[in-house]
Amino acid sequence: MSYILTTRCHLHGNRLEHCRACLQEGRTLFHRFHRFPAPGVVRRPCRRVIPKVLVQLGYLRGLIYSSDKGGHGRLKTYIHFMKTPPRLVCDPQGTQLYIVGGRYRVTPRGIEG
Repeated sequence: MSYILTTRCHLHGNRLEHCRACLQEGRTLFHRFHRFPAPGVVRRPCRRVIPKVLVQLGYLRGLIYSSDKGGHGRLKTYIHFMKTPPRLVCDPQGTQLYIVGGRYRVTPRGIEG
């Protein structure tokens, strides 16, 4: 089952309104990509700051992922090769991966670029 993932919104100035707009944008992209509405929102803690020091592991030449895109609850595996590969890096502890750079976008057809 797929969900939109987000962290908590904080009530500072108009940030709540900004958070609502971002969440709506996320719902819209979810629907375009999966072809069904998001069944809910799951809040999970997420480190939001990329460390100042990253260790380059190489280039992300492709992705293999499973998604219920187009068939709510029915997972399919997708393979995507990157035309302009982003860098695959990690934190100095080797416990968190990051994708940096590249040229791609998420569309109704999938990950393109």
